[in-house]
Amino acid sequence: MSVVATSDVGLVELLGVRRESAVADFRRVDGILEYVGGLEASGYEFAARVSTVAQALNWSEHQVQNRVCEAETVRDNLPHTWAAFGEGRVDGQQVAEIGRQAGKLDHAESFERLDERIAAYAELHTVGELRSWLKRRVAMAEPEHAAERYEAIYAERSIRVTHHEDGTGDLYANHLPSIILADIEARLDRAAKAICDPQDDRTLDQRRADLFVGALTEIDPAHDGAKTPAVTIGVMVPASTLAGVDDQPGVSADREWTIPASLVRELAISANPFWYRLLVDDTGENILQTVYTGRYPPDHLRNAIRFRDGTCRYPGCQVRGSRCEIDHRIPVPDGPTAGDNTWCLCKKHHQRKTFRAALPTRDGEHWLITDTILTE
Repeated sequence: MSVVATSDVGLVELLGVRRESAVADFRRVDGILEYVGGLEASGYEFAARVSTVAQALNWSEHQVQNRVCEAETVRDNLPHTWAAFGEGRVDGQQVAEIGRQAGKLDHAESFERLDERIAAYAELHTVGELRSWLKRRVAMAEPEHAAERYEAIYAERSIRVTHHEDGTGDLYANHLPSIILADIEARLDRAAKAICDPQDDRTLDQRRADLFVGALTEIDPAHDGAKTPAVTIGVMVPASTLAGVDDQPGVSADREWTIPASLVRELAISANPFWYRLLVDDTGENILQTVYTGRYPPDHLRNAIRFRDGTCRYPGCQVRGSRCEIDHRIPVPDGPTAGDNTWCLCKKHHQRKTFRAALPTRDGEHWLITDTILTE
């Protein structure tokens, strides 16, 4: 998300403050690296200096160690990104995320390819959007290592329960396959939305939680956990992966997570999937280019739009497409029901558009809010 143009003096000042803050982030991080530079990360002197920095900045020692590791990854392997940091084009929070994700790479050419694109993307997007983008790029850059990381992390899967002093607690399911978690979430969503009792005043989240607990009360000790999803989960898979030509990962419809090629091929055999050739229907026509009669798009067009968009198309919004409404950019009857005139908008941003608090430009690339223009 980025402000393309504005005549609002207050917003111009905020943009300047943002850059100043990013430069201040760089000076702080660069200063930390200078202070601890050249010391072995496992040495006593390094640990002592880390504790000194922690006291000076009111950070924990763990936080300082993480910032050092992340910043060194960027500085030593992504020179263009590091330069953009020094110019205030990306900030400390973004650099920390870049360092965390890029630290998974092994090959110099992978760093080089990523470095060419990071700053331009980071300047226009939120940290959450950047995180999702980096996950995909890292997995696609070195798919063989992504598969190794998946197996290593999956081996550490666990369930943990913590209790609070107020009689409640939290349950954490750690390191489970994303495809299985997406399946569980979709099941809970579908079941919670199917409850139509007018006397039931629970929120959707409360219904989901109650259904989850109810399902766990019927655990069969003899059951060897499910490894294939039983409801529809949208994953975009390169044909080359299915054919075994290469090991490019599958990517979720919302672009939030990836799935290793080996697991994609396993699911293709064991899960009896329905393969959807996104852009072409059974008549051979392009789904997104066909104009349909009526106000409401047919299911196959809805699916195509949700896969195409991934998330809500309002700048900075990451509500997944499956939870969005399909909106006409140009309302009916003036605008057609077709792919180029429909997009995903979450309920909040759909209402914002409907009540003209924010209006998309005709090309759909920008949003106008009073005298300010935003872009995705």
